[in-house]
Amino acid sequence: MHMIANWQGSPNHPRFISTRWPWHDVRGLFSLRAGGVSEPPYETLNVGLHVGDRPHAVLQNRSRVAAWVGCGPETWVVPEQVHGNRVAVVDASFAGRGALAVETAVPDVDALVTAEPELPLAVFAADCVPMLFFDPVRRVVAAAHSGWKGTVGHIAREVLSCMREAFDCSPADVRVALGPSIRRCCYEVDESVATMVRAEFGARTMVSRFGRPGKFLLSLQACIRMDLIAGGVLPDHIEDTGACTSCQADLLFSHRAHRGRTGRQLGIVCLSGGDGVKGQELGRA
Repeated sequence: MHMIANWQGSPNHPRFISTRWPWHDVRGLFSLRAGGVSEPPYETLNVGLHVGDRPHAVLQNRSRVAAWVGCGPETWVVPEQVHGNRVAVVDASFAGRGALAVETAVPDVDALVTAEPELPLAVFAADCVPMLFFDPVRRVVAAAHSGWKGTVGHIAREVLSCMREAFDCSPADVRVALGPSIRRCCYEVDESVATMVRAEFGARTMVSRFGRPGKFLLSLQACIRMDLIAGGVLPDHIEDTGACTSCQADLLFSHRAHRGRTGRQLGIVCLSGGDGVKGQELGRA
């Protein structure tokens, strides 16, 4: 597994972590919290419409991100994100679902898959793990939101299964990037969650919390990595930003660190069309 180190932007402009995938084939990135227009406690690049921020500010922020991706925010496709493991295949007819209003999001799913060029798939998170998928052989992309419930429900493998069934993708060809999310250093869970995690992934993904009986520190990323490899993804095809949302709450939104009142960053992926890259070159804006 590789760590993604290519952080882009400046304090006065939107900041991102881009994937290592060829930008002329696919645009994949994770937003940070700097460079937007939202006011506290959502400062500044909040892209979540469902957290209580002013919708106008959120849409401005989405437009700033869209300039990097090269597709206007009105074309994005967004899942409802219900902390489940369901996946939907989408095409051009879904363009704009969830992009400008929460109510129009693709219902009852936490992941989307498409082979449609210039159709951005976006997921939002503030501790949960945003995941981006790219098959360069079949030219298929996916985006998924994985909290502990989705992780225990094996949403990572559900995405791989959907890609295989819908587009004949081979998991060995698929590249996966894990975005900023809360990590084992900060993610405390109780015995009820730990029991479910042990049943699916064993005990190695957790450590007991010293001095806090019945409390554990959980690595969602380790669980997801195990799931991806079990599903056929090659270890060298898995990237991880390595960024903890709770540790780096000045750079990232964290639901736990900010006690539930905060914004959202996103993971977004878009296949490039045949007429070249429409987005801005990372690092040159």
